[in-house]
This record gives sequence, C-alpha cells and structure tokens, in this order.
Amino acid sequence: MKTFRLFSLVALAATACWTNPPIVDDGFIDTNGTTLYYKTKGTGEPIVVLHGGPGFDHQQFLPFIWKLSTDYKVILCDQRGTGLSSGPVDSASITIDNFIEDLEGIRRAFDIEKMNLLGHSWGGILAMHYGIRHPDRLKSLILCSTAASIQSFDDMDEAKMRNWLPEDIELIQSIAASEEFQNNDPEAIERFWRVYFRAYFVDPTLVETMNLTFTDNTIQNSNAVAGLILNSVGVFDLHEDLGVIDAPTLVIHGDSDPMPYEYAERIHESIPGSELVIAENSGHWVFVDATEQFRSSVDDFLRRVIYQ
Repeated sequence: MKTFRLFSLVALAATACWTNPPIVDDGFIDTNGTTLYYKTKGTGEPIVVLHGGPGFDHQQFLPFIWKLSTDYKVILCDQRGTGLSSGPVDSASITIDNFIEDLEGIRRAFDIEKMNLLGHSWGGILAMHYGIRHPDRLKSLILCSTAASIQSFDDMDEAKMRNWLPEDIELIQSIAASEEFQNNDPEAIERFWRVYFRAYFVDPTLVETMNLTFTDNTIQNSNAVAGLILNSVGVFDLHEDLGVIDAPTLVIHGDSDPMPYEYAERIHESIPGSELVIAENSGHWVFVDATEQFRSSVDDFLRRVIYQ
C-alpha cells in the first residue's frame, strides 16, 4: 500500500499561533516513493493546478494564478524531479504512470473526493491523461493552452520560429553558448528563458512580468525530466479517449498562442458538453496575457458547475 504524508512548513514554524492563518501555506507530501512540494492560497473549493514544461515548476504561475484564490483554495505543486519536489530522475521514476499516481497522492493528501483540476500546457496533457485514467475522480476539468496530440509540438515550434525576431535568435544562441549558461548559472538560465519565451506572447514585454527564477533542482533536472516524461508518453493522440471524461470541462486558449487554437477546438469537440473560450490578443500564457479574462472565465465556469 502506498502511503503519503502532508505537513505544512508554515504550520510547523508557528504551531502556537492558531489565529490569523497565513495567506500562503506550503509544505511537502510524501507519496508514491517521492516527496512533492505544494503551495496553497485561499479557502473554499480547492483547485489543483498543474504546471507546464515538462521540467519546469509551479513558479511560472506566480503571481497571476493567485487571482483565483479570492474565492477558491488554489493548490500548486511541483512535479517530481523539479522545483522543490524530489524523486529519482531516471526512466523508472519519470513516467506518465508515476505522474498520474503522484496526482492521486495530492488528491488524497488534501482529502479531496473529486478534484477541480486545472492544467496549463504540458500540465493540460497530464490532466487529460489523469482524466482518462480516473474520470470518476474529477469534479471539473480546466485545460489551458494545451493540445491532445504530439502533432501540436511541431506546429508550435514552427510558429515560435516565425515569431522570433532575428535579434532574439542571436541573443538566445549567445546566452546558450556562454560559460555561465553552460555552468547552470541561475541568472544566465533566467536570461535565456526571458528571451526564448518572447515568441509565446502577443506583447513580448509581458515576459518580464513572469516569475522565471528556477530552483537548483529545476535547473539541474529540467532537460532530463522533459526527455524522460515525453519518452514515456510517446507518440500520443488522446482525442478518441477523451470521450470518457464526463466531468464539466472548460477549454481556454489564446487566439495568438503559437500552439494553434485549432487544437483547443479539437479537444472541445472530443469532450462531450465541454465549453471553449478563445481569449483575444493572448498567447501561450493566457493567465499573463489576459489575466482578467482568464480569471473571470474560470470563475464563471466553476460557479456554474460547482454550485448549480
């Protein structure tokens, strides 16, 4: 039997103070042979949020995702091997089956019978895999800036190349070739991604508002985790399997995302009764490009499907 442990860093530091609970809480969950880091904010109906990458961590959501914490308990977690989460980084550990079981550990640790699950980009792919495997454990599903087939990766790469300016490409190559980058200097890594992600936005200056500081764990393991999990997922097309998901589903996508919004439309067509929102003038990080539309779309959806 798999076991898990949930303990709060904040609670451990302030066990004598039970009034005025912290606005942001964080801690660790021991489950499925690994230790997962979590961070929460807000009260009320919980929403479990899955970050993209693969190989990044929860910080890319900050501070924008906290817009939802006014009315909901937002639960962020680092996937195994990155952020502040541990776990071996090898082909036995970094598998889609383990990522799904890790998510089950999060659900149990927070005593959630059925989850409201939100996945962005790679996190959306993981959320779809979870929903196909455990449709009875979803209360609602929110798929943001994602796709259900590997074909989308090539289309996204082509669009990204078209969006980069020549000077962006030169700067990306220069940073990548630098000694600092090769030695995993955190500042060089951050500079690299701030230029790289310009192609993902309608307004490239918005990349400066993102939290792109990475933990040593993410810097060391990002490429390996990405390669291993994508190898585990393989050549995938989930559209025919998505029909088993009967939880209310919202698909939200930017109209200028380098991952073409036709992929969002295909997901919408594949999940019976799902809803589709195409955010105007928005790229891949729709919660950054169109923060208020993202918040209001998610809030309106959840209020209707949870409190109906």
